[in-house]
Amino acid sequence: MRRTLIFLLLGPLPCVTASAQLLINEVLPSNSATWTDDRGRSPDLLELYNTGDRPVDLHGMRLALGARSHVFEGSLIVPPGAHKLLFASGRGPSHGPDHVALRLPRTGGSLLLVAADGTTILDHFTWPALPVDVSMGRLPDGARDWSLFEVPTPGKANTTDRVRKGFTATPVASVPGGHHAGPVQVELKHCAGCSVRYTLDGSDPGGPYATVYTAPIVIEGNAVLRARAYADDRLPGGLFHASYIIGNGGRPFIALTMAPGDLHGDSGIYGPGLASNHTRRGRAWERSAVLEGPWPEDPMNVGARLHGSGSRGLAKRSFKFYARDRYNSPDALPVPGDLQLREGILRADASPHAFLRNRLMERIVQRHALEVDVQRSEPMPLYLNGRYWGLYRWMPAKDPAWSRQVLGADAVEVVAGPAARKVVGRTAHFRRAQEAIIARAPIDTLNALIDLTSLIDLACIDLWTGRGDHDLNVRAHRAAHSSGRWRWVLFDMDLWAPPGENSVARMSTATLPETPYLPWLLAHAEVAPRLLARLIAMQATAFAQATAVAMVDSIHLAHAAELQADHRRWDLELEHPAPEASLQEMRTFITQRPAHLMRHLADQTGHKLRTITVDVPPTGNGELWIEGLLLPPGTQEVRCLGGVPLRFRAVPAEGFEFIGWKGADEEAPELVIDPARTKKLRAIFKPAGEA
Repeated sequence: MRRTLIFLLLGPLPCVTASAQLLINEVLPSNSATWTDDRGRSPDLLELYNTGDRPVDLHGMRLALGARSHVFEGSLIVPPGAHKLLFASGRGPSHGPDHVALRLPRTGGSLLLVAADGTTILDHFTWPALPVDVSMGRLPDGARDWSLFEVPTPGKANTTDRVRKGFTATPVASVPGGHHAGPVQVELKHCAGCSVRYTLDGSDPGGPYATVYTAPIVIEGNAVLRARAYADDRLPGGLFHASYIIGNGGRPFIALTMAPGDLHGDSGIYGPGLASNHTRRGRAWERSAVLEGPWPEDPMNVGARLHGSGSRGLAKRSFKFYARDRYNSPDALPVPGDLQLREGILRADASPHAFLRNRLMERIVQRHALEVDVQRSEPMPLYLNGRYWGLYRWMPAKDPAWSRQVLGADAVEVVAGPAARKVVGRTAHFRRAQEAIIARAPIDTLNALIDLTSLIDLACIDLWTGRGDHDLNVRAHRAAHSSGRWRWVLFDMDLWAPPGENSVARMSTATLPETPYLPWLLAHAEVAPRLLARLIAMQATAFAQATAVAMVDSIHLAHAAELQADHRRWDLELEHPAPEASLQEMRTFITQRPAHLMRHLADQTGHKLRTITVDVPPTGNGELWIEGLLLPPGTQEVRCLGGVPLRFRAVPAEGFEFIGWKGADEEAPELVIDPARTKKLRAIFKPAGEA
């Protein structure tokens, strides 16, 4: 929903008691850059003014805002003719006597100053919705008249070059932003008595390089039109903002707009600048930005930072966005998965083959319901200040809020990295689970602490891909209650091993406890067969050559135009194979990897390689499942390990019934076989009621 400014300003009301000498003098409900503390925090600001000739002690007085109030419990003196700056941080007096346990709503509010008797109203101050870093106060100090202040003066005398009691109306464009097949002519409608200034490069129309609007604007190439109306008796009101993308074939896109100086130069986050800004982190390196995309919401004001670790130094970088009150952001960002989150990521996938690898694993996990949690992503071309910036993936950030919604829990515990550092909550439960894994505790003990299938599935994925940074890209979370069990998050699937690399041996030589704990899982008498059986099943289903090749082909085909455009954009700046080369590399890996991996597993575990021929019925007759995974129809050659039991389950289709197995002496629809003793297997179905 578009947020609009309120134009009717109520202002300060007369005091109830004529003798009152302490007044609410200025409010700043949306402080961003006006004042910050030594930790970079920027609380709402409130100023009192003593109009009298004697000091006033706030002890016992209260500030009331709706149903909430703050009582000054200690002595806090306001000298005569002086200003007292208060921090409406919501933190209360434990953070200092000048901290108020209230926050000033940026959408407007009414604040009461109440005497120590609890009933006498000393002052009443009402303000409307205000933009970031715009305050409202008495003019002059202590007077009944008031003004808006584009440059707030918290703790100092209220001054302004002219009184302003409202805002100009937001300009309206005759042609909306978005995709256009050819050049467009845009007329800006604006308020009477106003002038309009505009830019086409993402910069502020109030800056020195803006153009005064005098005639319709002809936009022939990609541009970001930003316009604002100005008048002497009003502050600049809403900003018109729209990206015009000319001739991109009508494909959905995301547009990111930031002030050019916030992107590049010495203080820009994209840098590198004098201080190599891409290496910086924290709120000080967050900048205001606007996001537009194929969602019904209006352009969204957000905070933007660079995202990632090793990729932050590459030419094509990822962004992370924060929906914050200080930017007048929406309550949630429209991230994939219908989640209500205030953080989102545009992932660059800038390393070789990264897009296809990440997208393939995301699709495999979702299609086969593997028990690891992944961030759902949506591939989108990005336009940065109107310039095409390549193919990105829009996704939620894997922050604690994401974990809470994925796990369906009000509170969570999250650990990350090889040292399992705390992200949120406590780590004692995870340490206990980790110790149980290493000690090869009984399987019931493990199941009480962790979702064992989640850890096994992560181990299978790491083994099949040979993920080189499996020990670094680690995240686990659990619902923070007595029955909450740890599950693992799969992310950053960029770094795969060559098809023939012995990942089994590499991961089995770990001496420190690192996910997926392969040496301890393979040494566990009960867990090892489960792990090996699940990996055999994945190679016959999720990682099967025909299935996986068809899936990666479909991903490439669906995004062929964007992949080609991205390659052209970054060809001279990144180690960036052509899309066709990445596709061929993926096909080769999918084809060659299973034989190498099974041989390495056989060598590591001492089990002999076996093959079972499994005849899977047509879908119309029924389904055949192996270790909880659905086998594709047709004759399947399943690579196995002798002595590793495999569970099969036959499920008849509607109108059919299961009558038995061929190749096994079992009549029940579920059976367990040893590949060392079974060569062929077939589930037999017949139409229901047929003799």
